[in-house]
Amino acid sequence: MFRVRFAGREAFVPDQQWILSRRPEGRLSADIFTLRTQPACDEPLAPGEVEVSLRLFLCAPTMRNWMDPPGNNLYPSVPIGDAMWAPAGGRIIASADPDRPVGADITCLGRWQSRMRLPGSETELLPPHLSLLDGMGRFGINPLTAWFGIHRVGSLKAGETLLVSGAAGSVGSVAAQLGRSIGARVVGIAGGPEKCRWLTEVAGCDAAIDYRSEDLPQALANACPDGVDVFFDNVGGDTLDAAVDAMNRMGRIALCGQISGYDGNAMRGPSNMMRLIYGGITMRGFLVGDFAAEWEMAREDLRAKYDSGAIAYRDDVREGFAQLPEHFGDLFEGRNRGTLLVMTDAAAREARA
Repeated sequence: MFRVRFAGREAFVPDQQWILSRRPEGRLSADIFTLRTQPACDEPLAPGEVEVSLRLFLCAPTMRNWMDPPGNNLYPSVPIGDAMWAPAGGRIIASADPDRPVGADITCLGRWQSRMRLPGSETELLPPHLSLLDGMGRFGINPLTAWFGIHRVGSLKAGETLLVSGAAGSVGSVAAQLGRSIGARVVGIAGGPEKCRWLTEVAGCDAAIDYRSEDLPQALANACPDGVDVFFDNVGGDTLDAAVDAMNRMGRIALCGQISGYDGNAMRGPSNMMRLIYGGITMRGFLVGDFAAEWEMAREDLRAKYDSGAIAYRDDVREGFAQLPEHFGDLFEGRNRGTLLVMTDAAAREARA
């Protein structure tokens, strides 16, 4: 989802930080993190650097991959003893970057800590009309991921059938509704009757499949009698296998996530490779950062759809830096409803004022 970039020079100035004290084994537990307090850095800022008070943290499933041991050179590994990495937003409190003034709000690849220093070029400056909550929520990387997965990777067209796994989640719900706005038939896969009802009654899906209680291959045959043209996959595993068997010729699979393997299970590809070959079916993985040059255009389209009611957006905003590990764990237990964002106590007080 999020392209990780390393700064040429980066210094951290935390008051408090949640460090990764050991690697997870199997299901994620909050006790792999340790809260540490240390003095702030008093060195002058280097040219081009900014110091940021971090105020808002996105909890994204892909962060679970960053906790794995080093080895996969296409995504990094958080070193043991380092503050956990996360997409974050904050306010500039000191600046040596002429393009990023004190008081401006930014988003960045941050850390689970209260303050940090990093090059201004490694931050995205939010325009004054966009709040930090909207910059990381309605117009943040999750809805943008959905937009580019549907429009650029899936190339979905009116009249086609779109299948979305993890369809009640932060990315999947926007992807499903974008499909509906294009004029596609949309089928969502989710876990539990409440999420499936939301997909059909609020998100406007033509059908919803409860993978917990239904036989997935049979349910797909019933919900997609004319096959699947585009599959937006957040889950992988058995769900991907079943979807491949339902794909039409020249179908497209947008690989956004593999949440079925994030708790230590093996992440495997589809077993029916010959269907991909004979069907001319494409599978493409993607990151939202691949399309950074088009973010503003996509945001304008999202804004129009929010304003018109074409997309019902949900975020799940929690409070408390001290509870970050517990909030993050809720992602993997299905206890969030929409984009999961955690505010610091100070940011929450300001929002209520």
